[in-house]
Amino acid sequence: MALLLLPSTGYPETLQALLQQEQLRMRSWLAPAQDIVVGQEVQLIIEISTPRWFAGGTRIQIPEVANLVILRRNEFAVNSSRREDAATWVVQQWQLELYPQQEGDFVVPPIELELAVNVASAGIVRGSLQTDALGFRVTVPPQLADADKWLATPTLEAEQTFSRTLAGLVPGDAFEREITVRATRVTAMMLPQPHTENMEGLAAYPDNPVLEDRSNRGEATAIRRERITYVVEQEGQYQLPEQSFLWWDTSTATVQTAVLPAVDIDAGTAASPLIDDSSLAWLTINWRTLLALVLGLAALAVLLVLVRYRMKSRSPSGSQLLRLSNRALRKNNPQLAAKYLYSWLNQQSAELNWLSLRQAALSAHDDALSSSVDELLRTAFAADASAETSPKGLPSRLAAAVRRNLRPHLLQKWTPPPVALELNPTDQPRK
Repeated sequence: MALLLLPSTGYPETLQALLQQEQLRMRSWLAPAQDIVVGQEVQLIIEISTPRWFAGGTRIQIPEVANLVILRRNEFAVNSSRREDAATWVVQQWQLELYPQQEGDFVVPPIELELAVNVASAGIVRGSLQTDALGFRVTVPPQLADADKWLATPTLEAEQTFSRTLAGLVPGDAFEREITVRATRVTAMMLPQPHTENMEGLAAYPDNPVLEDRSNRGEATAIRRERITYVVEQEGQYQLPEQSFLWWDTSTATVQTAVLPAVDIDAGTAASPLIDDSSLAWLTINWRTLLALVLGLAALAVLLVLVRYRMKSRSPSGSQLLRLSNRALRKNNPQLAAKYLYSWLNQQSAELNWLSLRQAALSAHDDALSSSVDELLRTAFAADASAETSPKGLPSRLAAAVRRNLRPHLLQKWTPPPVALELNPTDQPRK
């Protein structure tokens, strides 16, 4: 009874009491706190410290704010210690990343923390604390007033590579293009998406993008990789246009642009430009020059005949190409089968303007054959295609249809029928 009547010793039993008695400290702040641009990363840092030690993990409740993306890139706190007045304080520092999506004023409400502190006089004290609400203003720089979209980051780089040289291609050839966009202090989901060009005669089959977020010594790097497979369907000269990515350099407060240059693709010899006869008026040709020119042309003609003969002797015949295509299908290699079919069709239509496989199938007026050709091309080049190849026997079916339906037109200048063709296959039904 006497002990109960003694005055209380005042040992702290709550986290609030520890704060009042300077046995626990908590503070929070924003970095940067001003001159913030739409899309720029803002770090919300929470620091708790005690001269004792933390007993267990700390939990943070992430709030939700309209038009503000709040992420926690690091799942664990940064632990450290410091000396103050001959005492060692244990420090935990947590960090949240904020990405405002529009201009205006934002307020981050108080954030609740659940933690436990070991105090010698009272044992382990558990409870929850709340940070102060933090506000900041977001603006759009005048230099970006007319821009539709941009990225706010200290650095942004864009590059592209190709799997092969883009000169001397022929119908049926395929090549891969990989576009990489890399930036710091953003997340991969915010990186700009490159454009995929799909033009007549050059079909594009994009893969799903690969997004990657990295962190090295507190420096966050976001990477986006786009891989596109292009298939040459017709001879010609093509160009993948220039692409540019607008970004705001947060380190220098300036507008920057990352550029992917235009790329030329040679899929056949372009027509030579016409030469004005008047430009040759200065030439004076005598009989000796004329004789030398005739002899030179004759020698060149003989050489071309020999080269053509050697090339023809080395090239597989039409029946061999069909057998090679069938063999490729049996070995589940649809890309090789399509290439052999393109080579075969190129031999069959040498007297005509170039026909693609789809045009040849449509001209046969055979729905089953057209479906088989579409299935083959999708299996060979589409990113979302199944592993199964086209039905066996497709090369012979296509050959029979081409000979039956296209040979009567060889003596005429055959033009494709007025049918709307999709060069890039989709899952939509043909109209």
